[in-house]
Amino acid sequence: MAQPTGTDVHVDVALSNLSIGYKNGDYIADKVFPHVSTPKQSNKYYIWTKDFWFRNYVQQRAPGTDYPEGALELSNTPFNCDIWHLGYALNDEDTKNQDEAVELEETAADWLADQFMLNRESKMIEDFNKTGVWGTDRTLTGGEQWSDYSDSDPIGDINTAKQTVQKNTAAKINQMVTGREVVDILAQHPVLLDLYKHTSVPILDDAQIASALKVPKLIVGEAIENSANEGGTFSGDYMWKKHAMLLHTAATAGRRVASAGYTFVWNVDDGGLVVSIKRNRENNRDREMLQAKHAFDQKAVATDLGYFIQNAVA
Repeated sequence: MAQPTGTDVHVDVALSNLSIGYKNGDYIADKVFPHVSTPKQSNKYYIWTKDFWFRNYVQQRAPGTDYPEGALELSNTPFNCDIWHLGYALNDEDTKNQDEAVELEETAADWLADQFMLNRESKMIEDFNKTGVWGTDRTLTGGEQWSDYSDSDPIGDINTAKQTVQKNTAAKINQMVTGREVVDILAQHPVLLDLYKHTSVPILDDAQIASALKVPKLIVGEAIENSANEGGTFSGDYMWKKHAMLLHTAATAGRRVASAGYTFVWNVDDGGLVVSIKRNRENNRDREMLQAKHAFDQKAVATDLGYFIQNAVA
């Protein structure tokens, strides 16, 4: 007697409550520099020359004589917010034929927003996480690298960076920007662990590392980028590599406020860094085009407020 089999009683379809997607959990580019909103795409900002603030011009004055006079020097520097664009096409046929869990429009909007965050991260790394940008560069080699637990001294290296910046600017380093690979090495470094020897902590967390190094803010980059071409085998790696960037930045932008850098944001679409996504109907192609754009300029405005350590770990 014929009986229904498994394939007769159930036909496989896509689940309506599940889909698989990948994206970076946390980007840090927007945390490094304070943001400055600008009504125009390009403009200038003023710079009071540093030398005049650290040279003593005060003199004694004899009764009845003229007051000694001092002066300040002022210059200005331009910035320009480049506009970045990306779109995603939603064909009518695909939109009408999609299964519930696909959510083409929602997924496309999510992807577009993530792409712009990935782009800002990439630009921050490309422009600033390297030698030749900040006031002082130091490359660690051999036993100096923090991955050498026998000979390296990360606390001493950070103190040198702090003192160098303070001597040049009177400002204190208040943040360290580095990658996960560096932090994972520091988490087990004997020099740092020794500071917690009475607490029986086998591995330090990020907050404990920041405390041991006496850095007010530790910003850890964990974003991943795929370097393979489309269609090639996925090749992911940490974007922030094995360097360390030590900076003094302002809490907020202001007049006569020193900061290593600012992110100038032109509200070209009234969204700022929060990317606004618009739908544009293309009737001649039977599709909707999701369009996103934003404009920014991540700019080092006081390079002497930065200290860069290349190859902090092997």
